[in-house]
Amino acid sequence: IGSDVLGATAWPEVVAVLSVGDATRDDVLGVAASLEAGSGHPLALAVRAAAQGLTIEPVLDFQALPGKGVAGRLASREGTMRLGSPAFLMEQGVAANLERIAPSLAQGNTVVGVARDQQLIGWIALADAIRPTSARAVARLREAGIDVGMLTGDNLGTARAVAEAVGIESYEAAVSPEGKAAVVAALRARGIVTGMVGDGVNDAPALAAADVSFAMGAGTDIAVEASDVTLMRDDLNAVVDAIMLSRATLAKIRQNLFFAFAYNVLGIPLAALGMLNPVLAGAAMAASSVSVVGNALLLKRWRPYE
Repeated sequence: IGSDVLGATAWPEVVAVLSVGDATRDDVLGVAASLEAGSGHPLALAVRAAAQGLTIEPVLDFQALPGKGVAGRLASREGTMRLGSPAFLMEQGVAANLERIAPSLAQGNTVVGVARDQQLIGWIALADAIRPTSARAVARLREAGIDVGMLTGDNLGTARAVAEAVGIESYEAAVSPEGKAAVVAALRARGIVTGMVGDGVNDAPALAAADVSFAMGAGTDIAVEASDVTLMRDDLNAVVDAIMLSRATLAKIRQNLFFAFAYNVLGIPLAALGMLNPVLAGAAMAASSVSVVGNALLLKRWRPYE
């Protein structure tokens, strides 16, 4: 499961902005909101919501590294502006002092940094709310005999907090999109039937690699395209409902095959021995069809979880 699908209906919120040096809070938010202007990611929406009233500038030479960060140039500022995880900024040669954000990381918040060239100008901490129904959905998956794990690009503290909140024991943090796909491929190589649930660009490779994949209806177009099933409800319980409905459908198929073959297994030998009246044979065939159709119609009684 991608961690974003466990989030609350409301987007995450910016809970702290820590400026560095001569930069101001508005400088940090303004740059971040400009770089995220075209993104539909929940964290990008939270940053733009916190930057309401600030000037959003067009970005030149925009670059995006899925699962890491973005970069580009703004007309009002010299140099290349960067926004991303602490690991991404350090990869780009930015001197990122993590001591200042240690408390936020310890609380399970997601922290992204903003930099100009190799100079850090600030940090943004975001709190991820957990959807109230996610813990119940994870429990239902377990009750259905499905092992549940979480793959996320967030830091270890955030991953641990989310996993503990919803009851997931197996999780991996700071995983790139390619890493998520590799985990899924490794499970399949061990003969494990694997399902993936996601809603973002970062989940698309894993969605494509899984035996069966589910995308939230509110997810990105690429996630929907890569998945096998698109869920109309933005709720993890819809995944369980889809699995339960598919199991109920397979059960009906098996039952109907029994009804279809039972009449023939009994009727053909009797007919071959001349012991079956044609009228009874016709009635048996009609009863077979009625049994199959009637049993299939019982699926209308199935109801999703509420």
